[in-house]
Amino acid sequence: MAPVPETSWWRAVLRHPVVADHLVGLCEAFGAHTVADHLDRFRSVGDLVAITVPPGSRDLRSRRLRMYALEDRDQVVRTFRAGGWNAFEAPLPSVFARLVRRWPHTVLDVGANTGLYSLIAVTAHRSVRAIAFEPVPEIAALMRTNVRANRASRRISLHETAIGDHIGQAELHLPPAQLDGTIETSASLESDFKETIDRVLTVQASTLDQAWAAAGRPTVSLVKIDVEGAEPRVLAGAGALIDACRPILTIEVLDGASTDAAERLCRDHRYVDIVLSPHEAVVNPPSVVPVPLAPNQLLVPAERVGEVVAELRAVPRLLVTELG
Repeated sequence: MAPVPETSWWRAVLRHPVVADHLVGLCEAFGAHTVADHLDRFRSVGDLVAITVPPGSRDLRSRRLRMYALEDRDQVVRTFRAGGWNAFEAPLPSVFARLVRRWPHTVLDVGANTGLYSLIAVTAHRSVRAIAFEPVPEIAALMRTNVRANRASRRISLHETAIGDHIGQAELHLPPAQLDGTIETSASLESDFKETIDRVLTVQASTLDQAWAAAGRPTVSLVKIDVEGAEPRVLAGAGALIDACRPILTIEVLDGASTDAAERLCRDHRYVDIVLSPHEAVVNPPSVVPVPLAPNQLLVPAERVGEVVAELRAVPRLLVTELG
């Protein structure tokens, strides 16, 4: 079938997220999947990029989320656009989507950046709600723009709050801007997370327990934590949530960061560590330690390890190695 013609009125229609979503949804509802694919690819031309989330074992079709490339200054979207689904932080996006589908409850996105994982969560399953925390005002504004470009935007709530080990205010440390124009999205409660700090912001702070209580104590199945070395602070303030919901946690374990809190979680709360590298998942290593080229790790309740391993084995080209 021929591609949708690139006329000016088509471009105007497809750049409107609500109208475009309805058109794509109608095409898929009536089985016109090829037309729907052409429509989505067409509106990926320009700054609004459609990222395809692969289907799960029970899905017949893939689903798509939309993010703005910001003239290729958003390195997340730039990486997806250049290399496809497996180009960014593989295999975490695939694993994340599978875990959301397996346990479709509330997802907490701590250190949400411009919104990728919150959008994956609500795109992967129609009943999932994402509660996101991004304390850098300009990055939170970019995430809001991305969220508004998606039909599932009503299921994402964003809070400009730094999640850590206390309630009140905190100092957030930001590195210098990148020289090539790429948007600098990293920030940390830890003052030494980068060699050079350009500015310090005073922001609202909360614990994960308090934020969860303020949201009405929903059933939380998955927590993504990416806070540039401040992960121990987040875990220290999440005891009630962990005891009540026993969620799966994805954490970033960086070289030089303390892993004591993660070790205590595994020891005292019966959690199991899983190290994710691009082509292998190592289940139950002897201890939680930084692994070169594999910063993303899962902390999984012991009673869910079997199901998580089954999901890992379903990820294409991912070797699963079980230790212990």
